[in-house]
Amino acid sequence: MSSSRAIILTYALADPPLKSEKPVVPAAQTLSFPITPSSTSTYAPIYSATSAAVLQAQKELNESLTAWKDAIGDAEKVKEDTGQVEYGKGKAARMMQYAAGRDREADAEVEEDEDEDGPGDAE
Repeated sequence: MSSSRAIILTYALADPPLKSEKPVVPAAQTLSFPITPSSTSTYAPIYSATSAAVLQAQKELNESLTAWKDAIGDAEKVKEDTGQVEYGKGKAARMMQYAAGRDREADAEVEEDEDEDGPGDAE
């Protein structure tokens, strides 16, 4: 059984407007890393070859994405200007306050329902 095996990796990057005219890395690319086991008699060589292909894929992808990250620099940061955020006013704090407010509203609704039924009313 002689079948060709490979790890195929495809990516597409959405670049923010860059100051440089020529992109540093391709916006989209497909990489292929062949898995070539030394023997097909056991699974160990296949796993070894697969591991080597995965490591090579990781290395090349890291190099490409690092070049992309270096090329855009701080351009991604200007997409969302949060301004000066005071202590306790960040996104996590706002989310917690929102959740606490919803909890208070739910508790108030339960209390209103109990008041309408009256204490100890049985059906």
